[in-house]
Amino acid sequence: MSQLLRRSRAASAFLWAACAPAFVACSPGEEASAAPSAAQAPVATRVEQRTRAQTPEVVALRRHIDFGELDEARALLRSGASADDESSLLSARCDALSGEFIAALRTIESARTGSPSDPDVYATAAEIYAAAGKPDAAWEEIVRGTKLCGEAPELLRAKGIVWLLREGGAERGLAFLEAARAQDPALPFVDRALAQAHLLAGKNALRVSDLDGALLHARLACELDRDDVDSRRFLADVLAARLDFVGAIEILSSVSAAGELASLDGEIASLEKRAGMAALITHDREGALTHFAAARALGLSDEELATGARLLLEEARARVAAGVEAYERGDVAAAEARFRSALVCEPDFIEAQNHLAVVLFQRRDFAGAVALWQAVLTR
Repeated sequence: MSQLLRRSRAASAFLWAACAPAFVACSPGEEASAAPSAAQAPVATRVEQRTRAQTPEVVALRRHIDFGELDEARALLRSGASADDESSLLSARCDALSGEFIAALRTIESARTGSPSDPDVYATAAEIYAAAGKPDAAWEEIVRGTKLCGEAPELLRAKGIVWLLREGGAERGLAFLEAARAQDPALPFVDRALAQAHLLAGKNALRVSDLDGALLHARLACELDRDDVDSRRFLADVLAARLDFVGAIEILSSVSAAGELASLDGEIASLEKRAGMAALITHDREGALTHFAAARALGLSDEELATGARLLLEEARARVAAGVEAYERGDVAAAEARFRSALVCEPDFIEAQNHLAVVLFQRRDFAGAVALWQAVLTR
């Protein structure tokens, strides 16, 4: 849904749950004229292209509003960023983003008085009603605007947004939004809505095991809204379903590193284990061990690792044996490397800790040796 449909990114799930069911409740007398019909299709009629202010400040203002960045939008409005006849509508959108729907609608009515045949007025009103959880009122605005202004791209955009609030309306909403963008490639307030439409359509595709379709929608959602956590997590889910565990791990790790969610260690650890098992199937033992070790480092227990834990222990023993051989032939550097690599597989492996402590003591790294011996003695 458009960023206008929520006050903040954190509130999106609540608004979606609150708004979606309300759309279905349409009285029989209103159904034909107000509620969208499943038989409707986006209309690609020719309309006169609107002229909009394109100063960097106004372009940035529209984008901040579209993506719910209220503080940045307010700052630009205060600094005097002006879009001439569009200014009041931008101000109304900011009010709606902050939850001041009555003030927003008053501003809309004032704009309507001055420009009664401006499709942007009706589209903005519709999207504000949608944000307020009143999709029937939103559709009435669209019907009024279409009668007065024709199938303007702003109204196609509004139709798409309202369809997104209807259960099962993702594909219809996406079609209207794409038709709006096709009519007016520079149409503002489309990117966020398109991103959400692709996310919902992608989830529908994944539910019917259309992995190619799900991946396409997921990538488009992420391109349109690069900071949306839900879209990025969904892309990770699709990649995992396609057995691209490494790609899924990279995405979840980037989300986790950005601190955008509570710890994702458990999810990433599970993917690391699955990646390890996939590597084993392709006879990539080293890759499998790397993934299993990462899974353990992220908190997976030996019981959860199962086969992975057994392989890590076997590998740790083999590396310790190789380190002992290197030490006996006088290659202390190789011995140290083998013992350290054994501890990557089994961080608490006593033999590796003790042998590495001996090597470090000989290399006069007394602090390192003492720390390892203390760990050995503790166990």
